[in-house]
Amino acid sequence: MNHEERSTAPAPPVACFVCMGGENTLDISVASVTEPYALECNISYFAEVMEKLRYKLPRHHDYTFVFTRSVDELPAKFENLPKLVVFVMGDEWARIPRYASSVHAVFKAPGQQLKIAPHRGWLRFNLTACLLHLRKQTKRFPNYWHDSVGNVFSIPYGYYRLPKRSDVKPINDRTLDVSFMGSVDHSGLRERIKTTKILSRERMLSVLREWDKKSPFSAYVQLSSYFPHAKQQPEHGGYPQVLMDTKICLAPRGTHLETFRLGEGTYYGCVVIAEEQPEHWFAESSPALIINDWSKLPELLDALLSDPEQLANRQRQSLAYWDRMLSPDAVAAYIAHQLDTLSDRPRA
Repeated sequence: MNHEERSTAPAPPVACFVCMGGENTLDISVASVTEPYALECNISYFAEVMEKLRYKLPRHHDYTFVFTRSVDELPAKFENLPKLVVFVMGDEWARIPRYASSVHAVFKAPGQQLKIAPHRGWLRFNLTACLLHLRKQTKRFPNYWHDSVGNVFSIPYGYYRLPKRSDVKPINDRTLDVSFMGSVDHSGLRERIKTTKILSRERMLSVLREWDKKSPFSAYVQLSSYFPHAKQQPEHGGYPQVLMDTKICLAPRGTHLETFRLGEGTYYGCVVIAEEQPEHWFAESSPALIINDWSKLPELLDALLSDPEQLANRQRQSLAYWDRMLSPDAVAAYIAHQLDTLSDRPRA
C-alpha cells in the first residue's frame, strides 16, 4: 500500500508529541532518538507512521498528535485543542480513555477489544481466562466503558526494538526451524496464581521441548525474565538476528492476546503460529496460523517443516500482510481515512 504523492517541496512536519509524564513532552522526532521505547512501544516505528501521514492526510497541519500511556488525563497544554488526536500505548485493560469524548480521535495499541480465546479441553486455563476477563471488564466499568462518540480506533503494535530490515532471507535458507524468545513468568502475585500468559506459555514450551527431543527438526528457545523497560537494553540483543533466521515463529499470548511478536514475525518473513486474536481490522487477513490446543503443535510443525513449498508460500503471505496491513505506510493510510471520516461527520 503506497499512495504517497510528493510535491517538489516536502510536506511540513506533523505536530506530534510524546508525553513523558506530567507536563513533560518531547517532539516525536526527538523521542524516537533519545527515548525510543519510553512508552513500551517503538516510538521510532510510530515516528515513521507520522512521517507517512503527512502525505496522506489533507490539512494535517490542523491536527495535533499526542502519544501517551494515560487513559485518565492529558497534559494541560493539550486541553481544548480543536483537532487533538491521541495515541494510547500499552493499555492492556482495553479501556476507553476518560477524555475520549473531548478529543477529535483516539488510536489504541493494543485495541479496545477484549476476548477470552479459550483453549480446547483445558478446564483450568479456561476458568482462569474467564476470571481474568471478568476482572478486566470490572476494571473498565463505569469510567472506561463506552465509546460514546465513535472516535476510538485500534491500531497494531508494529514492532519493538527492532532495526529496519534490509534483505529478507528466503525461508528455506534459514537455519532455525522454530524459535521462541520471550518471558514466561510474571512478578509478584500474578506469578503465584499463574495467569493465562504463564499457563499458555508453560504448556507451549513443554510440548515444544518434547517435540524437539523426537523430531528431526529443532527448536530454539531463549527465555527472558521480564519485558524490557524504557531506557534499558534488551536482555537478548540477538533477538532480531534470531527472527531473521527463523522459519516458524511462535507467538503465544502475553498479558494481552496481541503481542509485538505477531508483527515482528511477519516483518522478518517468518511463518507465525499464534493464539486467537481480537477481531481488529488489521487481523482480518492475517496469515498467522491460529492454535487453541498446544498439544496439536507438533503435527502442525511437522507438516509445515516437511513442505518447503508451503513454507515459501507462507513467507510470501507474511511479507505481503506486513506491507498491506502493518507497515507504517498502511497504518498511516488507515489513520488518515478515519480522521477524514470524522472530519466529514457532524459532531454533537
